[in-house]
Amino acid sequence: MSLNLLQSIQQNLGYPELQKIDPNTGQENLPDRNENELAQAAIPTLLISLYKYTRGEEGAEKVLCNDISLQWLPAVLGDACEEAVGNVAEFANFPKEKTSQEMELIAKEAIRLIRENNPFSVNDVKTILAAEKNNALLYLPPGLHLGDLLNDTTIDDKTNKMEGPVSSFMNALGGVFSQSEKSKNEEQ
Repeated sequence: MSLNLLQSIQQNLGYPELQKIDPNTGQENLPDRNENELAQAAIPTLLISLYKYTRGEEGAEKVLCNDISLQWLPAVLGDACEEAVGNVAEFANFPKEKTSQEMELIAKEAIRLIRENNPFSVNDVKTILAAEKNNALLYLPPGLHLGDLLNDTTIDDKTNKMEGPVSSFMNALGGVFSQSEKSKNEEQ
């Protein structure tokens, strides 16, 4: 059910092509550091935040059913909204207000694309975003410290930016353990 939301958003909104983050240096290989940085920071930030938001039934249901014209940025990022927008603005050297507007546009486009894929249930929304998470992590600049903001240390882990069969297996295995840990914590 993979849509490649990252690439679709980038193309549909006319952003420059995103660059993968080098797992060894933590740096992106951008040809120049200007408008590329806004897309480089904002798109993966929004996709990973949407992934986290839809782990709960309520968030996934809102993505599936709520009016797309709502303000999604504060809903998806919650208490971390202002700091996340500030981090992206600082990384991209963009005004905070313009960054917030662009991130809202990206959120709405992501939700539009998810709905265009005809999810029938909350679980379909969760599955779509779970399939996108590892791809988005490959492009997320570590300087944004999104994992700290979302209380998820696996987001900023360098191993999530590695590709290949062993890394894919390890990421999948980590996902299984984090889900079982979450289930165990919910039972308590």
